[in-house]
Amino acid sequence: MKRVHIAPTLLDAQLAVDALSCVGIATHIFNANAAGALGEVPFMQAQPEIWVEDDRLAARASEVLADFLNARPGEEKVCPHCGERNPGNFLSCWHCGGALSA
Repeated sequence: MKRVHIAPTLLDAQLAVDALSCVGIATHIFNANAAGALGEVPFMQAQPEIWVEDDRLAARASEVLADFLNARPGEEKVCPHCGERNPGNFLSCWHCGGALSA
């Protein structure tokens, strides 16, 4: 397993994990329950961490996360399968479920 991202909150970590799951990358969130320890441990050790199960997919996971985290909500993507318009941060089409280009 290899760490690919440190999220500021558990919600952000779950959104990132969902983005990776959409492209078939298995992940785990470490420190999911560590927010209660803030003040007792340094905050960097209590932030949620996203780890990929397969080390070989770490580079791909980093690319997907970079695209996901840098996407502007106002931009749209057109599905190559059905032609439906989707928000810029979607990885798959809301209408047909087809993969959207990055």
